[in-house]
Amino acid sequence: MLLMEKVAKLTRQNDTFALAMIIESKGSTPSHVGKMIVYRDGTIEGTVGGGLAEHYIIEESVKALEKGQSKIVEYKLNKHAKDGIQMNCGGTLRVFIEVYTSRPELVLAGAGHLGYALAKLADFLEYPYCIVDDRIGYCTKERFPNASNLFVNEDIGEAMLAANLNEKSYVVIVTKDRDDIALKMALQFPIAYIGMVASKRKVINIFEKLKSEGVTQEQLEQIHSPIGLEIGSETTEEIAISIIGEIIKLSRENKPIKVKQLNR
Repeated sequence: MLLMEKVAKLTRQNDTFALAMIIESKGSTPSHVGKMIVYRDGTIEGTVGGGLAEHYIIEESVKALEKGQSKIVEYKLNKHAKDGIQMNCGGTLRVFIEVYTSRPELVLAGAGHLGYALAKLADFLEYPYCIVDDRIGYCTKERFPNASNLFVNEDIGEAMLAANLNEKSYVVIVTKDRDDIALKMALQFPIAYIGMVASKRKVINIFEKLKSEGVTQEQLEQIHSPIGLEIGSETTEEIAISIIGEIIKLSRENKPIKVKQLNR
């Protein structure tokens, strides 16, 4: 597989990686052209010439991935030059390190009006998303044509389980009346984010119920409810914008929720 074909594949898979590309070389260098995929653990595919310069480029790529920011690095391949690295080539090398960060994978638990508005925003942002619901009439391909998957089950806990939640999952609970069941199931997985639309009284009641069923206080504190950024939202579409805004903001941190296996 050609390297750029692999880049396209990784992008489709919504993976996080960096692509290091030689953008300028002067004088004697190990290579004048080259591309290299660098993963978060420092493993690579491709090359930008090998040697000590490539070693430094890998290190800088990993740092760029940690910060989530692309950058340009430059090296003097001359151990006798000021700021040069321990190489004898004598030339200079400039490399662009482009960071590809995974997009939030939305799990929209609830196919009603707000779930629909969130799906439309996800379509615009090209965020992958799936729909979870217990109502066959709402959770349909006609209603959500761009959803990656539809998970429908009369037991919404089973529907949530089928969604295969993981560290990339940003779960938004907007169900009709099964919030506690959806929350309890979602909290069994190391998800990136979980938020729930609910009144203050409803939140208190649901949290007390979940505590009695073994959910820890630490887990409850990671649930975003009220959900969304405080922007004075009133309409369904405005609320959807505030929720997506919060997800965009928090996706930069990407700290998975701590889990505790619960009895179902």
